[in-house]
Amino acid sequence: MRLDRVVLRPYALPLKRVWRAASASLAERRGMLIGVLSQGFVGWGDCAPLPSSGEAGFSRAFAALEAAADGLGGATLDAAFAGISAIDNAQARWAVETALLDLLARQRGLPIHQALGAKPLRRVAVNAAVGALDDGCAGRVAAALSDGFSVLKIKVGVGDWREEARRLRALGAGARFRLDANRAWAAAEAQAFLDAVADLPIDGVEEPISDPTLEKLRGLQDRYAFALAVDESLFELGPEQLFAARAVRRLVMKPARFGGFRAALGLAEAAAAAGFEVVITSVVDSAIGVAAAAQLAAVVAPGQVHGLATGSWLARDVATPLCLREGVLELADQPGLGLAPSGEFAQF
Repeated sequence: MRLDRVVLRPYALPLKRVWRAASASLAERRGMLIGVLSQGFVGWGDCAPLPSSGEAGFSRAFAALEAAADGLGGATLDAAFAGISAIDNAQARWAVETALLDLLARQRGLPIHQALGAKPLRRVAVNAAVGALDDGCAGRVAAALSDGFSVLKIKVGVGDWREEARRLRALGAGARFRLDANRAWAAAEAQAFLDAVADLPIDGVEEPISDPTLEKLRGLQDRYAFALAVDESLFELGPEQLFAARAVRRLVMKPARFGGFRAALGLAEAAAAAGFEVVITSVVDSAIGVAAAAQLAAVVAPGQVHGLATGSWLARDVATPLCLREGVLELADQPGLGLAPSGEFAQF
């Protein structure tokens, strides 16, 4: 099986409203799709650097993807898979491996998670992404509850922690809160905020402190019944060291950070073996990116609530998204990713 053709499709997708976090704001989601064609089958992947990458990071990722695409034309599928490790950018590796797995799974007539050996799964539970604790948050929370979500992810650390604690308490009950501070607080501020909301139905708190160490995180985790989580601090702290110390209870994984399905699977398995919960998330990714992350979630943690319900923030998308109903992302009963780009993004 040889790759007959490879195409790249850059995109810039406007958001319906600004996505705010402690370290950045996002009004447009940029990325580049890669499509690989062989024997009438087409596989797709998405290279979408994190917004915090900056222009230099976007340029490096797209240049690496273009270089990889140049080398894929005419290659056998086995050779293409073997060459993934030589791609020197994690986001580009993720995109290429996703496209190749999508192609392979379509050829086999299986969804990607089943092609990787997982049991068939039709539904992945997800949290609602309701944004920051601004004036519109209460309305978004009410809408999410009406839509059947039971876990609501809220960005904290955007404003004063006292005001955020007050606003969080004012939201009332009805769901569990999954909070993400994006390393906004010093350790003392993090503890003060968490003490102020600890009696609320907190599902977990992601990246609470600005200068995390294993000791600081362990001290906080031991203080609270809910899970603390690490995301962007993972490689700074060291995966092996973090897992051995059990400084927190949850690992949040944005798959593109890890450079592919195999790399992400290996890390998730190591985390689970150490007793960690594993949550797969996206950063307002395209429908292709979300579908790929959902297939990964179906392999590594099928019973977890994942952070993949961000598509509603996009004013337009590269494909018709997976169906989202009652807090559940429904995996399409079709081979591969279960969807493909549409309109100008689908042209070969």
